[in-house]
This record gives sequence, C-alpha cells and structure tokens, in this order.
Amino acid sequence: MKKKNRALHLDISAIILKYDPMQIGSAVEADEYDLEAATILSRIKEVHSKEELTDIVYEEFQSWYGKDAVGSREKYEKMADEIWETWHRYNKESAAA
Repeated sequence: MKKKNRALHLDISAIILKYDPMQIGSAVEADEYDLEAATILSRIKEVHSKEELTDIVYEEFQSWYGKDAVGSREKYEKMADEIWETWHRYNKESAAA
C-alpha cells in the first residue's frame, strides 16, 4: 500500500473508531475497524457526493455485520461526512505535491 493510501486508510479507520457504530472499539484496539476502512477506501473513488459515500459506508457495515445489526442509515451520515472531508483533503494534498 502506498504511503498516502496507508495514511488515508489509518485516518478513515480512526474516524470509524471515533463514531464506533457497532460499539466494539476501544482506545486499546485502535485497529478495530481497519477492515471496514479498507473496503470503504476500495470504493471511495466511485463516489461523487456525500450522500453516495453515506450509502457506501452503510452498505459496507451491512455487509460486515448484517442488515439488522447496523441500525439506520442516518447513524452513518456524520461519519461519512467526516470521511468525505478527509478524502478531499488527501486529494488536495496530492494535487499540490
């Protein structure tokens, strides 16, 4: 994994842990959502809006944990917004480099 992508992956994982939608994370287990972050990162290039990203984040959590376990789509909106902003920040930094 390229250095930029690794840093972005870690940031996305940290954002997910911050919101901890499945209530399984802890400060000790900072990598708790690394796999989910990886699957979101693998799809993020196809996204054109925050709404689309929210759909992807929600779909990925349904895929990992099951539709009944993840709660409503709205639960993922703020987390997806923060991931969106982080994604765009990384793209701007890459373009400037």
